[in-house]
Amino acid sequence: MGSNAASPLALSAALCAAPLAMGLALWLGPDPTRIDPSGGLLARGGEYIGADACRACHPEQHASWDATFHSSMTQLPTRESVRGRFDGVAVTLFGASARPFEREGEFCFELPAIGSEPARVATVALAVGSRRYQQYFELVGDAVGGAYRRLPLVWHIGDQRWMHMNGVFLSPDNNDWSRHQSLWNENCIFCHNTAPSPGLELGRDGAPAPAPKHFDSSVADLGISCESCHGPGAEHASKHRSPLSRYASHHAGGGDERIIDPLALDQAQATALCGQCHSQRLPSPPEKIWTYMESGPTFRPGDVLAGHVEPIRRDTPPLGADASRGFEERFWSDGTARLTAYEYLGVTQSPCYDGGELTCFSCHVMHGGDVHGQIEPHMRSDAACTQCHAELAADLRAHTHHDPAGAGSRCLDCHMPHMVYGVVEIHRSHRIESPDTRRDVEGGRPHACTQCHADRDALWAADRMREWWGERYERPRSRPDGAPLEVPEALASLHAGDAVQRAVYAWRLGRPESALDETGRAAAALNLIVTLGDGYPSVRVIARRSLRALDERAGLGLRPWLERFDPLAPPEQRTPALLELLEQAPRALGRKLARPADALMIDARGRLDLERVRRLLDLQSDHVISIGE
Repeated sequence: MGSNAASPLALSAALCAAPLAMGLALWLGPDPTRIDPSGGLLARGGEYIGADACRACHPEQHASWDATFHSSMTQLPTRESVRGRFDGVAVTLFGASARPFEREGEFCFELPAIGSEPARVATVALAVGSRRYQQYFELVGDAVGGAYRRLPLVWHIGDQRWMHMNGVFLSPDNNDWSRHQSLWNENCIFCHNTAPSPGLELGRDGAPAPAPKHFDSSVADLGISCESCHGPGAEHASKHRSPLSRYASHHAGGGDERIIDPLALDQAQATALCGQCHSQRLPSPPEKIWTYMESGPTFRPGDVLAGHVEPIRRDTPPLGADASRGFEERFWSDGTARLTAYEYLGVTQSPCYDGGELTCFSCHVMHGGDVHGQIEPHMRSDAACTQCHAELAADLRAHTHHDPAGAGSRCLDCHMPHMVYGVVEIHRSHRIESPDTRRDVEGGRPHACTQCHADRDALWAADRMREWWGERYERPRSRPDGAPLEVPEALASLHAGDAVQRAVYAWRLGRPESALDETGRAAAALNLIVTLGDGYPSVRVIARRSLRALDERAGLGLRPWLERFDPLAPPEQRTPALLELLEQAPRALGRKLARPADALMIDARGRLDLERVRRLLDLQSDHVISIGE
């Protein structure tokens, strides 16, 4: 045997040493609880360790989370994360212009004079949002002690255009570019990140130190990550760092009390996981606000919300000297939310929750399904309801009195109708309930039946409900705005309703589930054209989207004029384009309006009865609604 040949004894020793070395490497390798943060805002240590520490042991769960919009809710600005078009082309909105551009790897806005500040260049330091629109924040002051301030322009991902905050929130036209300036450190940080700690400097009395505000903000993760739902992971990761410990734990079965399994929680605890963010809320008791502003929320997964926060309701007392109406505008008259981020309240108001077993996980999943809503496809169907109400599924026609295969038999559209405004879109209510014509119409809130039957009035809807489901369903006696009950409910709300009602029905008239025939769709288009003159830019945006959807689906021939109308353009540009649409639309629609549609305000000549429409428009309240999100 040559001198270079290994002896059998040496080979045996090497083979024995290999698994030992591998085991030692796994045992003594990189500690997942000590992964270094990648950005100045990240502060890990103590009980929070960040999502990267979870990937080694839970690669599939980490990958499915990484694909969600939760993971990218807050990001540092990079070529991959920034969705807006920073191409140097000026954007003119609400009386002024800004120019988004890229410079040496940074994303910047050339801004006009805003308030007392002169024209300047702002550099994007944070990007918030990745699904519907993306907001941008600049750093004011130093990285330590400074604040992240929202910039005026947002990029709307669906519409692929720049919008101004004044046109995204539900409020009238307003040219004040400083109107929606706010600080990420005291607002967005709480729900769009993991383990938020605003770090507001407080004085000796426990109240904020004198202006300007000083923050030392930090988060465990930018975005909503593992520990937001599973709780702080340091102890869990430390225990399972050893592969032997992981192996023993796996074969022993059961959970680890050091980490939260959301599916093992009781109803109140499970719903609180989502409710910690999907619920506009105030600290409980109120004086805890300064604890939150200094060190962050006291809630941890596995808790219930009571004792940490109190969800905002319609009767929650107003905050501040200028909040004379409190939170009323965010709710329909019966306390049902009409603004996003109140999903927790809606769920807990539902009979399926109170006395049932409903939780958010009854329909939603966190590691699968469609990332748009984090929901399995079948849960967008009747299965969401029939998983508990199987007896109704056995004879759906007997329950709905509609074709079981048609839109009129869809459980969600009747019991969770779209009537919630948010991010220039209309969403489902999360308060599961049955429609009631008198309650809805007299309360000034959308009615599920007339959202689909847009050519029918409230009296017709009440009569059908009473005929099918019993005498308890009564006719309404009036509408809050005074519109005649004989006018189709959709048009009365579109023209005479408040801003949220107008937004809801502007959205609804463009939906494919509508029960309108060809003439009805053409008549709906003429009414929507009037809504392009609304005083709320977000309502105009929704109306134009519906018109474009109707035009594409029904071949109305309005596209050339719709393309020339920009709902966010200044009035001197919008008005001529709107007048042109009103003039050209009846000609374009032609034979589709060959027969009168009196209920939808189309006269014998196939034209919109503008006098009847004007009488409804005159009923709009002078009260200004101005609500953010």
